Amino acid sequence: MKIPAYSMCFLSAALILPASVMFAQAHCHFSSSETIVDGLPTSSVSMATSDTLEMGAFVTPDEIEQTFPSAPDDAGLPETVTGTSDLGGAPTAQIDIEAGGGTGTVGDQDIDTYTFRIPYSLKLNPRGTLQFSAPLSKTTYRDANASWDPNTGALHLSDAHAYGFGLNLGYAYQAITKTESRAFRWKVTPSLGVFHRDCSDLYQGAWVYNLGLSSSFAWQFSPGWVLNFGNSVSFAWNDAIKDYPDPIRDNQQMLSNGVQLYRMLGRWTLYGYVLDTEALRDVLVDSYQTYAVGAGFKLTKNRSLRLTFIYETGNAGYHSVRGTLGSSWRF
Repeated sequence: MKIPAYSMCFLSAALILPASVMFAQAHCHFSSSETIVDGLPTSSVSMATSDTLEMGAFVTPDEIEQTFPSAPDDAGLPETVTGTSDLGGAPTAQIDIEAGGGTGTVGDQDIDTYTFRIPYSLKLNPRGTLQFSAPLSKTTYRDANASWDPNTGALHLSDAHAYGFGLNLGYAYQAITKTESRAFRWKVTPSLGVFHRDCSDLYQGAWVYNLGLSSSFAWQFSPGWVLNFGNSVSFAWNDAIKDYPDPIRDNQQMLSNGVQLYRMLGRWTLYGYVLDTEALRDVLVDSYQTYAVGAGFKLTKNRSLRLTFIYETGNAGYHSVRGTLGSSWRF
């Protein structure tokens, strides 16, 4: 018996559509807009939030050592800078290079993330520092892309890849400076950034325009011990790129609050921190917490290395582990 062509179309739809729905339920649990733009700790908005925090609220071991030196004049360390600056002979510029990678899960979706970040700072006066940051990222969503083989009718799963970059500009102002009689300092950092994310596999991407304000209060409560209280708020606006559909949300606000503990032991600096990040507009993962430990080592007076291990957990079954390796160069 010959089956009419229109009957075959209905039969195919009856078979394919339920399978597609089951795949979406089993693997994604969220829209691709939430995957790429706003909704996950790996999205564009979260990248802007993280960079705002790193620029002004959280500090590196090198910055802690500069503000609260553990040994006067870094006695015994080799000197690598022979020139002098306009601010009393101390280096006024610094560049950092930081690379990281890790893996995580949201629901049943496995995600791999790789990051590369280049912050640069230029001290303009004793209180003010101009800051730049250029974060790069690649995110892989495992088995997030489904396609049908027209010959066999089999369902094939493949990875989806998202690529991101950004540019952030800030001005760090020390409202309260550390002195011989004052064991703390407070700085505030307003920032402005633009971030881009593209995932042709999921047909999503956006520009994210971000305004941020960060606060860092660092206190040396005992010789060799420093606490830093970091707070930041980010205001993000999203705009689709290419002919991709518009993001589900065209704006988002994020709050980050955390505390860092530093222990300085000569050329070594040990540290750890806890951080809470909250999205003010409802998204899939709108609350997640970060826990980290790390160590920094001074190679010379103006060169240092640091290694950090990070664990994150949040709602919607989110958790991840990753590591970063960074280096600071003052000149």
